[in-house]
Amino acid sequence: MAASGWQARDVESERLWKMESVVDSEELVRKLCCGMGWSGDGTGSGANDNGLCWSAGDFGRYARCCFQGLRQLVKAPAPPWMRQEIRGDVDRGSGSVRRFRTEEMDAMEADWGHVFCRFRVRGGELVTCDTEKIPLLRSSGEPWGQYEALARAARLLLALDLLPAKDFFVSPNIFDQQQMPVPVLTKARVVFARNLLRVPSYELVGPLLDKIRTDLVAIPWAAKEPRLFWRGGMRSFNSCGCRSGAQHWPARWRSLNGSQLLARVPPGSCHDQPPELCSSSCGCTRHVTNRSSFRFSNRVRLCEISRQHPDLVDAKLAYIPDSYGELRPWASERRLVASYAQPAEQLSFKYLISTDGSTIDDTRIYWMLSSGSLAGASSADVFKQITALLPYGIPGLEPWRHFVPVREDFGDLVEKIRWARRNDAECRAMASRAKDFARSFFTEEQILHYIFRVLEAYSELIES
Repeated sequence: MAASGWQARDVESERLWKMESVVDSEELVRKLCCGMGWSGDGTGSGANDNGLCWSAGDFGRYARCCFQGLRQLVKAPAPPWMRQEIRGDVDRGSGSVRRFRTEEMDAMEADWGHVFCRFRVRGGELVTCDTEKIPLLRSSGEPWGQYEALARAARLLLALDLLPAKDFFVSPNIFDQQQMPVPVLTKARVVFARNLLRVPSYELVGPLLDKIRTDLVAIPWAAKEPRLFWRGGMRSFNSCGCRSGAQHWPARWRSLNGSQLLARVPPGSCHDQPPELCSSSCGCTRHVTNRSSFRFSNRVRLCEISRQHPDLVDAKLAYIPDSYGELRPWASERRLVASYAQPAEQLSFKYLISTDGSTIDDTRIYWMLSSGSLAGASSADVFKQITALLPYGIPGLEPWRHFVPVREDFGDLVEKIRWARRNDAECRAMASRAKDFARSFFTEEQILHYIFRVLEAYSELIES
């Protein structure tokens, strides 16, 4: 085509021409038009396809084109692990489920509208809160990302006529720890909090995991180094205290964390949570990692174990934020610092570990569990630190079947790495089972399926 002819096309004609040029390959069309995802909250522009397929305002068409498979998923019974996870959040072992009236939803908004965002369907459209009224949503960051992701997921389900709850609350907090008057969707809850239904973290609501899987390299199990590997940033950490009788651990996790280390940490702060969420006798407090508290920090302890057992563990801090600048010389002197490692690099090790930072391990554990999805690839064996912060999905996996559970204080880590070395065949089988689970359920479509199931359960809690 002559240059002048190309330049004469308007934007819409150019977009259609590009689509027609690949329309003979359905797989390629899906990859180009759907595989890049959609940013933002599902309003206005947000397509990540560089203008190939979608224009501003095309989100509904994008949803209907790219996620028709959701219709079949929601028609079928929910997988048992999903039902168990969601049921555990709803009734928390009491055996009964309380229903809430619309008047209680209104009262919740009046009392807590500065903390949680109410989502409602009005006139066929999703209407959310005034984000300026919620301090955490006045700037970008994790809270804003969580709000956007849940709004986008809700609008996507609505475009497919699959949004079961028409009135619900969403938390922008990095985790939630207090029982609320009505249920709230959160990316993580602590083990003693009720009326909190877990949903995936914002980074998972999109094609991220699918993209990471395509970038991973195929490394045979026998070629992997039999050491545990970790790279991450220095973060603050949490101590979560409550009498044992008030804790509601997932059934499979109840006996796995005997650590009392963090119960001895001096009082911390709750500066990034609203004051109302920090007054309970059962609660988590935040601790800035510094010279007086570093021995309690999850990530620093892991790096110190690496110093003591370099033949078993290679764990280093890949970055130290400016807010922890005073610790840089100390960390460098103790050789706790190394360069960042891409996921593909980490797969040269047999054992990878998921450890909390200032909140749950948002995305790392999900791609770790997926790490053998490529043909010819062998998964890493995942070690999961058991803490009081519960993420979406992971408690649905079985300890010792899908991952190796590790105490919060890492007191059993060295022993369990040595066990893994002695039981290589079992560890390889464990990694393979985890890979199969992740490949089946930790995909963009299945993550939206999980959100649907949570909202389905939420809708059953609200009286019309």
